[in-house]
Amino acid sequence: MGAVRPNRGVRKPMKKYLSALAIAAALSSTALAADLRTNINADPAMVDPITYSELIAGDVMVNVYEGFVALDGDGNVVPALAESWTAHDDGLGFRFNLRPGVKFHSRRDFGAKDVKYTFEQLLIPGNRGGLNARYLDNIVGSKAVKDGETTDLEGVKVVDDHTLDVRFSSQDVLFPIYPFFFMDSGIVDELGEDWATKASAGTGPFSFKEWNIGRNVALEAFPDYWGGAPGIDGVQFLIVPSGDTAVSMYEAGELDLVYADTPTIRRILKDPQFESDIIKSPAAQIRYLGMNQNLYEPFKDVRVREAICIGFDRNAMINGLYQGAAFPLYGQVTPGVAGYNPNLKEIPYDPERAKALLAEAGYPNGDGMPPIKVTSTEPNKNDITYFASQFKEVLGIPVEVEVVERGTHIKRMNAGEVPFFPWGWSAGYPDALYFLSQVWYGPSTYNRSRWQNDEFDALIEKAQGTTDEQERYKMYNQAEEILINDWGTCPTTVRMQVALAKPNVKGVALTPFRFLPFGDVKITE
Repeated sequence: MGAVRPNRGVRKPMKKYLSALAIAAALSSTALAADLRTNINADPAMVDPITYSELIAGDVMVNVYEGFVALDGDGNVVPALAESWTAHDDGLGFRFNLRPGVKFHSRRDFGAKDVKYTFEQLLIPGNRGGLNARYLDNIVGSKAVKDGETTDLEGVKVVDDHTLDVRFSSQDVLFPIYPFFFMDSGIVDELGEDWATKASAGTGPFSFKEWNIGRNVALEAFPDYWGGAPGIDGVQFLIVPSGDTAVSMYEAGELDLVYADTPTIRRILKDPQFESDIIKSPAAQIRYLGMNQNLYEPFKDVRVREAICIGFDRNAMINGLYQGAAFPLYGQVTPGVAGYNPNLKEIPYDPERAKALLAEAGYPNGDGMPPIKVTSTEPNKNDITYFASQFKEVLGIPVEVEVVERGTHIKRMNAGEVPFFPWGWSAGYPDALYFLSQVWYGPSTYNRSRWQNDEFDALIEKAQGTTDEQERYKMYNQAEEILINDWGTCPTTVRMQVALAKPNVKGVALTPFRFLPFGDVKITE
C-alpha cells in the first residue's frame, strides 16, 4: 500500500475530531488486549448448569461454574467449593465442609442450600437435567424427585450454612469428584426461568456477560472470586467453525489462543513458525486393541495375545499415521488422570519375540491360525489397515480389514460379537476407576473384549468401596498390572491435544480434560 496523502480540505475542528477517534481506537485496542480471545467451533448448546450436556458448553461454563473439586495443572483433584469431606462410617454417604466466604456473581453468599438446590433442579422432571444428573441416582430419595413425587431430595441435608450431608443407597466413593456445576439458588426468583442468558449464577473466576449467536460468547472477570481476581479482563470465545480459519486468525493476531481440531493439529505440527507457541497434553482417552477370546480360539493363549501386542510399532503408528499427534500408551489409564501409574514398563516392538511366541503356541509363521477380521469404523480405517498389514506381513497371521457403520459396530461390540478391534474410551471424571471399571471389569456392559479375571474384578470391587485415595490408587495399579501382564488387551496410543498460545499469553493450562479455567491467565505487553 502507498503512503496516505493528507486531505488538504479538512478543517482543524475535524482534524481534532479524528485525533479523538484515533485515541479512542487505541484505548479500545488496549482494552481488547486484556480479554483473552480463543476459539470454539460452534455455538454452545446451552449456558446453564442444569441442562449442560455437551463439550463446547463445558469449555465456556467451566470458567463460570464450580463443583466440590477442581483440577490442578497436573490433572490432580484439588478442593474447590468443598474444603474437605468425611465419609460416613457405613460408607453410605459424605459430610461436606463447604468453603466459607465464597460469593456468587450476584454477590449472594454460596452455601449448603445452593448445593441442595442444584441437585434438586437436576432431578426435577421437566428441567431436562443434563450430564450431571446421572451422578445423583445413588442418593436416597432421588427416584422420588425424578418421578415428580416431591421436590425435596431426602438424602441431602443442610446441616448449617457451610455443612452438607449426603446419603446414598449404596457406596459411591467417587461422589466428591464428580463434575457438578453449583448454581445460585436465588437467581430464578430474581430473574425468572429464562435467567441463563440474562445473568450469571456461578462462583467461578468469570461471569457470563453476553452470547451473540454465531459470533461469540463473552465472559467478564469476577473481581470477588474466592481464588483471587483474574489476571485478565475477560474471555471472548469466538465461534470459528473451521480449524484452518482459527489458525489463520491466530496468525493475523485475531486470536490469542487456539484449541486445534485433529486435521489442524497436523498443519500446526508441520509448520516451524508455531514451534514455540505449541502447548500439548495427552487426552483422557485410552485406545486399545480388543481381542475377544470367546470368538477366536488362538486368543485364549496368552502367548498369542502377547505376540499381537509386541507385533506392532507404536512409534511408527504415531509418526506415520498420526504425524506425531499422539503418545504411546503402555497401560489402560492415561497420563494426568488420578491413579495413573507412570512406572509401567514400555511395551516394545519385538517382531522376533512375537514370531517365537507364535511358534511356541503352535502357530509357526502364523500357520494354522484361522482367518480373522480386524474391525472398526471409517475414521479408524488407516489404523486397521496398518494392523492387518503388520500382522499379515510380519507375523503371518491371516488378518483382513473390515470397515463398518459406527452405530452397528458399537452395538455389536457391546454384545461381545466383535473378535478383533481397535477402539477408545474417554474418561467422564478424573479418576482411573472410570477406565478400569467400565472397560475391563468382568460384568461391565462396556467390557467389549470380554476379558475376565477374578483377581482383577475383586480389586475393582474393593476399590469402589475404598475412600482413602492413596489406597485406592494402589488397587488401581495392581489391577492394571494384572490386565497388562495377562495381555488382556493391547494398549496402543493416546491422542494428543494441541493448542497455540501467543508468547504474551501466560498461565494457560491444557490438561487431559481440556483447558483449565482461565483465572490464572495473564496477557503481557
